[in-house]
Amino acid sequence: MNLREQLRLILPQCLPKDPAEAIKGTELIRMVRLKLEGEYSDATLRYHFSILSYDPGSPIAKVDQGQGYYQRQTRRPGAVNATLQGWFEQVDDAEAAAWLRLDRVVAIYERLCLTRSSFPFVLNGRTGGVPELEGSWEVPDLVVADWDLDEGDGEMRRLDQGMLRLRRHLGVPEVGVTGVQLKLGTSLETYAADFFQAVSATRWTTQGELVLAEAVTDEALVDGLRQLGHEFGLGVVSLGMDQSGLDSLPLPDEIRLMDEARFDAVQGRLRVQRLTPPHVKGTLNWTLLSRLREKYEGLQEMTRWLGDCLEEGSPEWRRVPPGFRVEA
Repeated sequence: MNLREQLRLILPQCLPKDPAEAIKGTELIRMVRLKLEGEYSDATLRYHFSILSYDPGSPIAKVDQGQGYYQRQTRRPGAVNATLQGWFEQVDDAEAAAWLRLDRVVAIYERLCLTRSSFPFVLNGRTGGVPELEGSWEVPDLVVADWDLDEGDGEMRRLDQGMLRLRRHLGVPEVGVTGVQLKLGTSLETYAADFFQAVSATRWTTQGELVLAEAVTDEALVDGLRQLGHEFGLGVVSLGMDQSGLDSLPLPDEIRLMDEARFDAVQGRLRVQRLTPPHVKGTLNWTLLSRLREKYEGLQEMTRWLGDCLEEGSPEWRRVPPGFRVEA
């Protein structure tokens, strides 16, 4: 019996049913070890707790804010999207771990955008399907909207209506839309495919970026990415965070909900390296975007979001509705 199967049997015996009595990971590890067959490190057990807490069919849930685990209660029929039901049963631990790391990278990148007054909109996995670890060749993992903002003192950022009118008169886009393709890492064997996937997925945006979680230290790899980036106008950025560093971070939604001080600590662990800047195009490729909107529901939501921001005169961060984290 593998570790995941053992945990599904053991955890209900160890976890409290009341979220108010949630126990911390250290105590849960101690209790689980008393019943567990085989030798597993603390890091391995914590990692499995995190993965299983995302699975709506598992016996373990994590408190929404703060620390601690409790026993997941039976959910109403239909409370979990049918596409997501059983997803964790269909993939192995390595794939589930990769998804969790990628979602952490998405969360970090969303927060980085907000610190520079840009507004992210995640496309990968938005419409209820499981997120694609390999990404799409037609739609980026997320887009980032850059608006001209009014330099007011209030917390609510407003669109600069004067600049919007000027942009309309000049026939230029009222908003910059950056398409971003995220990868945990790349190599000399895969970087060309990773690069051209990002080029393909961002053809309709005003600029595109390939963002790598891991540091890029191989000189030949750096040179190859820079040559392609300059030739095709794609921005290439490394966040400088390896897999072990990602695994040690809080869960993705915790990162999204952190206050500025806590996120500053996460940001301090990054070693951002920009290899090439993106080339800014004059306009969105409306013909291609219109065609893709008929195929991808996420793009329909994105265009509605941009329209809502214009109508309300204020941009917003519209997070992905919980998928693996559907509430009962």
